[in-house]
Amino acid sequence: MKLIYNVNDKPAPGQLVVFAFQQVLAIMAATIAVPMIIGHGMSTAAAIFGAGMGTFIYVFFTNRKSPVFLGSSFAFIGSMNAAFAGAVSAQAGYVGLLFGALCAGLVYVVLSVVIKSVGVDWVNKLMPPVVIGPTVAIIGLSLAGNAVGDLQTSSATGEATQWAVLCGLIALFATMIASTYGKKNAKLIPFIIGILAGYAAAAVLTLIGQSTGNTAMVITNFEPLKNIHGLFAMPDFTFLKAFGAMGEVDAA
Repeated sequence: MKLIYNVNDKPAPGQLVVFAFQQVLAIMAATIAVPMIIGHGMSTAAAIFGAGMGTFIYVFFTNRKSPVFLGSSFAFIGSMNAAFAGAVSAQAGYVGLLFGALCAGLVYVVLSVVIKSVGVDWVNKLMPPVVIGPTVAIIGLSLAGNAVGDLQTSSATGEATQWAVLCGLIALFATMIASTYGKKNAKLIPFIIGILAGYAAAAVLTLIGQSTGNTAMVITNFEPLKNIHGLFAMPDFTFLKAFGAMGEVDAA
């Protein structure tokens, strides 16, 4: 694979702004998807805040040598659902989440010590690309049902409509075409192109639906744009509910 930019290359300032905007679009969708899938009152604002703080800490300790954003992990969705399913209450489920996060963190600490001592060659042998690729693909495919379900009920009225699925497919194929067959600049911003294509299709369908009275075609709700302050909120740290459920855990 031929890289357009190497690790140490720096794009022009104008391109950096565009790339940063694309990164925001990508990480926002991935970061808020996990709390929305899990439910149980989990806060999307808290997920974004935690991801941002975690990224700052990670970049600080790695001396900015690994430019990675730490978003919500889809690999833990199954265990997070199990924590709530097996708990006596939602608050007790948060206890399971905290305990699981602590154990996962300890595993990462142990692995970091081992890698610091013996290097990463054993990791590459244990998990070569032929193993990592299918694993990531399985995680993504397992969430395909959630994506289709969310699309079917993502209209402005909340009603199930296939027009929303059409907009999602337009965004998907626009992204795939841009990243595969696009020119140099198009290959660098496939997410922006895909989102703009999907949003344009949704806007056209919405205008047609509003003018014809067909509510099924009203995909986009423009009302939140009239109150821009309503788009921002302080994070609700719902995991703190775990401390109120210690008695329930002891009783269980």
